[in-house]
Amino acid sequence: MVTADQILAYCEREMAERHLAGDKEGLRRVQLALALLMNAAQSADDRATATHFRNLAAKAADFQEQLEG
Repeated sequence: MVTADQILAYCEREMAERHLAGDKEGLRRVQLALALLMNAAQSADDRATATHFRNLAAKAADFQEQLEG
């Protein structure tokens, strides 16, 4: 079974690749997926995991802004 830590690591790699490629739409999709996972963690009362997903989603948004500027 895939763990939350593995999903977080995968998303970080995806974000780095998409940021380097200038793929704003890809970053937006990763951000949306992270938001969904954050909501799932919150629903399961897992605050720590929800916080990790939230922080990574914010980083994806920051990367998108960097590409726009």
